[in-house]
Amino acid sequence: MTPGRIISRKILGGSSYNMERTVKEDDHVFVVIDNKRRFLIKTSPKEILGTDKGFIKHDDLIGMSIGSYVRTSRGAKAYILEPLLQDFVRGYKRATQIIYPKDAGFLIYLSGIGPSSIVVEAGVGTGCLTTALAHFVGPKGKVYGYDIDEEHLSIARENLEKSGYLDRVILKNKDIREGIDEKNIDAVFLDLPDPWNVIDHAYDALKPSRTLLIYVPTINQVEKTVLAIKEHGGFIDIKSYEILLREYIVEKGAVRPHTLMVGHTGYIIFSRKVLKV
Repeated sequence: MTPGRIISRKILGGSSYNMERTVKEDDHVFVVIDNKRRFLIKTSPKEILGTDKGFIKHDDLIGMSIGSYVRTSRGAKAYILEPLLQDFVRGYKRATQIIYPKDAGFLIYLSGIGPSSIVVEAGVGTGCLTTALAHFVGPKGKVYGYDIDEEHLSIARENLEKSGYLDRVILKNKDIREGIDEKNIDAVFLDLPDPWNVIDHAYDALKPSRTLLIYVPTINQVEKTVLAIKEHGGFIDIKSYEILLREYIVEKGAVRPHTLMVGHTGYIIFSRKVLKV
């Protein structure tokens, strides 16, 4: 197979440099033929990636430059990319409805977390938000994930291991309504049917001024949750949001919205802890 010599710009730890990085054995790589044929694989000698556009031998990927391409057995170009967070999550085994990237991104932005942050999440489910949180807190941060369903935690653990973030996460088979073990937390994320029953525990766990983020699917839950937060008296700057996302198809002389869009998925509730006097 003939490689394409495309040099990519690689960013690590906030610094950037122009150089080639090559694929090694046991690397995760994202192989893209077109918009419908996208494959996240872990390279292994003698393995084969089979597609309707032809097959690719893993041995032919090992040693190739990230950002370059190979040809399949039927001559189709297949680009070799370094997987992004979204590429891992897209391939996750699912046990529950997930928090969509459009919502997860805004939740994390609002939370103010970053490298070395310590956060608590309740309602881990499949582990999609957990993965994003682990990515942003970095190797020196920690995510404590609570869920009452051991099967969900097992699937989340498997997914986190695939993406390489399991060492940043401590998963707990515990009902967070009974209390939060951790203190001096930078942010609490709740994806529960009754988050109003966790507000006292979240307040006790959070550092002053830090954030409580809640995700619920119905407007009735928004009303009950916001009223409970206001009644508690330990939070200010209380806001509620809904994020809509629409993709555009761009062709010369024919730019239009995509027929399908990610409309309503859930509501986001934000607030900050203050000291009661």
